[in-house]
Amino acid sequence: MPLHAIRARSLSEQVFEQVAAEIITGRYPPGAQLPAERALTVVFDVNRHVVREALKRLEQIGLVKISQGGGTKVLDFKRHAGLDLLAVMSEYARAGDDVAAIWLAVLEMRAAIAADAARLCAVRATEETKQELLALVHQMKGTSSEDELFRLDLRFWERLADGANNIAYRLALNTMTRSAEVKGALAVQWSVYELKKADYWLPVATAIASGDASRAESVTRETMRAGVDRFSASVRPAAAMPPTPPTPETPATRQAQPAPPRRVRAAPHPAKSR
Repeated sequence: MPLHAIRARSLSEQVFEQVAAEIITGRYPPGAQLPAERALTVVFDVNRHVVREALKRLEQIGLVKISQGGGTKVLDFKRHAGLDLLAVMSEYARAGDDVAAIWLAVLEMRAAIAADAARLCAVRATEETKQELLALVHQMKGTSSEDELFRLDLRFWERLADGANNIAYRLALNTMTRSAEVKGALAVQWSVYELKKADYWLPVATAIASGDASRAESVTRETMRAGVDRFSASVRPAAAMPPTPPTPETPATRQAQPAPPRRVRAAPHPAKSR
């Protein structure tokens, strides 16, 4: 994998990530109360402002409800959260079955959206966008770098969504892209395998470029559905699994239970307050 910049994270972001993971993995079920702010400052070794900022973000994405003087209650995120939680779930699901279920859900949503997005792209996209989709396909066919192939694949779907000119589809794509990116090498491996099986989306790009909306929709649905079926088969119990490329983690490769919250410590600073 190529070197990349290290993502700097604030203290509040680190607190947010740990508490979100505890909620998503069920350590704090719906209806449970999170520890009081004062207790969290002790656990994470940060000041109260950091904790409040993290809790506010948790509330914004539908994981908790903060009540004035009534503490912080964990919500049922399946009823209250939106797509912006999907990338967080992808990063913090711990058990192999949970990871596979999230990936499968993302692939199923992508298959449903992609078919109509391709149809709209065939009708609405400019000739320049259509030709760019074909060019991206040929670039994918010509590269031997898996990382480059993954990057071109993301670019292909971005341009297809742009051509469809549907803001809801575009935002959903952004969420799915972030969900894939947090899996790093695993996402690259699956993408490469899928691209080769789908002939690098050439049938999709060709139908869109010709302006055949019906063909673009049908071939995209068939191609994407086949990918969903392959992934579903690849995460069956080992005895029933056909030979497939590397797939998301199995229960043996991830911890079944999340670790207790860690203390969050900043770099030494003489002005740090409590």
